[in-house]
Amino acid sequence: MKKIIKLVLLMFITATLFNCSSDDDGATGPTGESKTYNLGSLNDSNIIGTAEFIKNFDNSTTIELDLSGTSSGGMHPAHIHFNTAFEGGAIALTLGTVDGATGFSSITTSTLDDGTPINYEEFLDFDGYINVHLSANDLETIVAQGNIGQNELGID
Repeated sequence: MKKIIKLVLLMFITATLFNCSSDDDGATGPTGESKTYNLGSLNDSNIIGTAEFIKNFDNSTTIELDLSGTSSGGMHPAHIHFNTAFEGGAIALTLGTVDGATGFSSITTSTLDDGTPINYEEFLDFDGYINVHLSANDLETIVAQGNIGQNELGID
């Protein structure tokens, strides 16, 4: 009887070990790797904040904007543009609209607006910058801005 119990226990342990997969197989959540860029105030808005790029297991990137100085009721569209903030450039990626009550927005993506694939590492080397606008009706007024990727100045 002891031999049967040991055999069953050994078979159970073996089956358990072979059926386990690594923790990140099929996972879609964050890997724990992230990069944060500063967003500075423009046009006397007194709105500042950060843009955090978070690497996900499924090769997508979550981009979280977290601003302070926004007002309840305000809705601030945000975009990643090509080039540096000084040069200016076309919109590469439409980010979530920042809710003035919370100062927060978040999107998860693996493509730019034109369908070009992009992953976390490519965002870290991206030739771009972020604009946060006053409102959908006033995209010309930028309330916060910051260079990202290869354009980061390295000043914390």
